[in-house]
Amino acid sequence: MDQGAVLAGRYAVAGLLGAGGMAEVYRAHDLRLDRDVAVKVLRAAQAGDAAFRIRFRREALAAASLNHPRIVAVFDAGDEAGGTEPPFIVMEYVEGHTLSDLVRDSSGLDVEQALRLTTGVLDALEHAHEHGIVHRDIKPANVMLSERDGVKVMDFGIARPVGVSGMTVTGTAMVVGTAEYLSPEQARGLAVDARCDLYSAGCLLYELLTGRPPFVAESPLAVAWKHVEEEPLAPSTHVPGIPAACDAVVLRALAKDREDRYPDAAAMRAAVQAALRAPHEVPAGTARFPAAATAAAPVAGRSAGVAHSPTATAPAPRAAGGRAAGRRPPRRGRRIGLAASAIVLVAAAALGVHALSAGDTGGTAAGAGTGTGSGTTATGKQMEQAPDLRGQTMTQARRQVLARHLRLAGVRLGDCPALPGGRQVCSQQPAPGSRVTAGTGISVQISAKRH
Repeated sequence: MDQGAVLAGRYAVAGLLGAGGMAEVYRAHDLRLDRDVAVKVLRAAQAGDAAFRIRFRREALAAASLNHPRIVAVFDAGDEAGGTEPPFIVMEYVEGHTLSDLVRDSSGLDVEQALRLTTGVLDALEHAHEHGIVHRDIKPANVMLSERDGVKVMDFGIARPVGVSGMTVTGTAMVVGTAEYLSPEQARGLAVDARCDLYSAGCLLYELLTGRPPFVAESPLAVAWKHVEEEPLAPSTHVPGIPAACDAVVLRALAKDREDRYPDAAAMRAAVQAALRAPHEVPAGTARFPAAATAAAPVAGRSAGVAHSPTATAPAPRAAGGRAAGRRPPRRGRRIGLAASAIVLVAAAALGVHALSAGDTGGTAAGAGTGTGSGTTATGKQMEQAPDLRGQTMTQARRQVLARHLRLAGVRLGDCPALPGGRQVCSQQPAPGSRVTAGTGISVQISAKRH
């Protein structure tokens, strides 16, 4: 759109602010109310596509229904079928920059600043969720920061009412999220609720703290696979000195199972604020990381990569995220990985649709403790025996944990000289052989490098 053009006889275009795969955003002046605004204009190539027009209209309706100081306001919209002007949305003009600009080429923000910015994002999400709107694309590029107004969440382009299932991807340009911030349920093409935004907010906080998202890979599809299959490393793994409370908040938000995350934005905001007040105190009800590795090395001649030392004890724990032990046990046979399910990912309009399905290799990891050691307490609670995970790879450890109706609650890198190979479990909490309630989270430390 040319500078000087006037949309709807009212909005004089002053210049281009930015562009994406679907729309361009211009700075403009409202001639009627004498104020600067931002105008989002649907690209000509998409304006003729009914699906794009519906999505564009939905964005306007979703954002216009929200009135909150932490959300970019929508003032007006235009969409004349068969008209000469493209569909457009008129928004509040925020003078500032995005959080993406703030963290670019950095190794992370000051902890207090990162937590305060995340609090603002959660304020916006709480308001949106209370009004039945799930954003579905929370990321640093969709959060504005201005000196005058602070944090402002924008771009409700893929927002949906709570309870409405995610779209079925049939075209080649439908954006259903951004790979680095995609919740596991989005990556698997499942219906979403407000907790998918909390997962994305956890990814955002992770990046603010460390300068990088929790999962990095060569392609959006590979990143999506990691969201479903891999446990995130604690932020302090990348930036030593990040307080334990920050690790705890982030890792609970990044739980694979949405039932293990914070129940709502208000609860996550309260945890973030608690971390601000007492950064070195881990909130009650979280799992704990093991401390520096002291476990024995695998015994020669045993199954590859598996330690057999049932009498060895795990070292004292340090703080991490996760859900309290003893809460709702996971469903039997549940697998967080890709077994018998397809991952659906559309990372950006230019990338089209990607799908991946992979069968599980089946079985459990070779080595000690293939029996479940299960039972029940006098109160009827199912009890399990914590498996010995030391020396195992993450894939092996995950299978052992799930087979006993437990879960991995946190993963931390550490230097483990006793282990001959890299990326093997060198300590765990609770200790091997411990009797725990079904659903308990087991935190592990894995060797950071080969020796």
